Amino acid sequence: MITTIILDMGNVLIDFRWRELFHEMGLFGEKFDRMAAATVLDPVWNEFDRGLWTDEMMLEAFIKNAPELESDMRRLMYECFPGILRKFDYTDEWMDSLKARGYRLYILSNFSEKAFRECADELDYVAKADGAVISYKVRMIKPDPAIYRYILDTYDIDPKEAVFIDDTEANIRAAERFGMGTILFTDRESAERELARLESA
Repeated sequence: MITTIILDMGNVLIDFRWRELFHEMGLFGEKFDRMAAATVLDPVWNEFDRGLWTDEMMLEAFIKNAPELESDMRRLMYECFPGILRKFDYTDEWMDSLKARGYRLYILSNFSEKAFRECADELDYVAKADGAVISYKVRMIKPDPAIYRYILDTYDIDPKEAVFIDDTEANIRAAERFGMGTILFTDRESAERELARLESA
């Protein structure tokens, strides 16, 4: 019996639209590629979500990766950052429908304090959940096993009654080691079909 749904946020409940934002900033072609490699695609981005580095430390690391893009990186961090996230049109209705069907809803997400602060208008759906574990607040990120143990213990979740929905394979595999059902997210419709399959298994 499934009683609990644990949802990732980025690219599940909210669009991490960095590509679109970079284009809006006028970054295309090779410059776009260099900017992406130096920021959102660099492993240092994980430290943003882990909550151990300040915004200034992050900016310094980005600039070190590609000094020639310093002005664009400063624009990203201090002017354009709120545009990096947009809530999906389906998010509120999907969460409402899951709750109406009796599921307990929790959020487990790698997320930076800067994004939580500057994109707050796009994150109002978080209040619909019964609880949330956000990486920067607990100084842990997926797929670290400790963050899965943390959410299970904090909210007294039985992993055998839980389904974890995430768009990243490594995060799914980590959840499975705790005995949770999992759904690798690609879109809402296929996630709903897979949830129905797990319910009937």
